[in-house]
Amino acid sequence: MAKEDSDEKIVPLGVVLITIGVMVVLLAAAVLFINPSVAQSASANTPLPVVTVVITPIPDAAAEAIADENSTEITLPAGFVSLNDAPRASLDNQPQRIVIPSIEVDAPVTDVSLGAVESAGQTYYQWQVPEAYEVGWHNTSAPLGQPGNTVLNGHHNIYGEVFGRLVDLEVGAEIVVYDKTEPHHYSVADVEILPERDQPLEVRQENASWIQPTDDERITLVTCWPHTDNSHRLIVVAYPTEPGSN
Repeated sequence: MAKEDSDEKIVPLGVVLITIGVMVVLLAAAVLFINPSVAQSASANTPLPVVTVVITPIPDAAAEAIADENSTEITLPAGFVSLNDAPRASLDNQPQRIVIPSIEVDAPVTDVSLGAVESAGQTYYQWQVPEAYEVGWHNTSAPLGQPGNTVLNGHHNIYGEVFGRLVDLEVGAEIVVYDKTEPHHYSVADVEILPERDQPLEVRQENASWIQPTDDERITLVTCWPHTDNSHRLIVVAYPTEPGSN
């Protein structure tokens, strides 16, 4: 009898295999149903893998010893205009004010110049940004109403955050930039979020094309992104429109 009782307590091998099989199926089902949600969540939180500039390399710009080996004077690129030399009063079509109704921006525009930046033994030039609720006009970019690229920059998370909501702009949004005598109307055509920090020099040089001169008439707005960091650049490109056509 003792032997028969012992044999009755042994679980058949077939039952064990069936139980393991059921567990495997349940585990696979859980992976299939849970992983898509995780993947979708990760995708939703991943910034657009796109591109701009703040360091703008200029060909033939290099630190040179002018008087002796200890000189720190910088040889500026051909055509460079310093902030002090910019024709403020005489240039009637220089940007003076910018209004972006959809994100409640109404700010003065002041001209800004390049500052020298040393990196890996090379000299580059970085555009200054106004330290106030102001927008900076790159003083070597195009004046308003003329063929070329009119470049405007501004902070997004300090000094009043003049471009703090620039990321909310949508294609077709109206931008109005005033010069000394009249308004110029533009419609947003492109909004780009571009990785900048830790990018190789070649990428930053390629990104610089966003603020280079163009044959067509346009304005380009530049700021940083996201609000809690400055790892990316935000670029907005807009083209001229007739007043009231947006």
